[in-house]
Amino acid sequence: MDFQAAQTAFESAFDAHKHGREGLNVVPEVSGGQFHVSVRFQDVDAERGFDVVAEPLPSERRSAEQLGQEVAEVVRRELMYGQLPARDEQGDFKRIVV
Repeated sequence: MDFQAAQTAFESAFDAHKHGREGLNVVPEVSGGQFHVSVRFQDVDAERGFDVVAEPLPSERRSAEQLGQEVAEVVRRELMYGQLPARDEQGDFKRIVV
């Protein structure tokens, strides 16, 4: 799968200014054969956020564009909850696999 095309589709489908809040940092990147989006927000208590990782199965019939749009929808949906999760006991952020 062309993860660069998935990243481009994500960037077209997700507008951080429209769907986010001031101080929100959304970083999509392709590395190691994987498309990954990190969402971070620093509040007074802690750095909060989550990661969305695209790991399509070889048997799936999604295009890169569909994958990017689905990742954008997951990010939007998580941001609608309002309070972003803090790091867990191991120091990791919530990880969502699409």
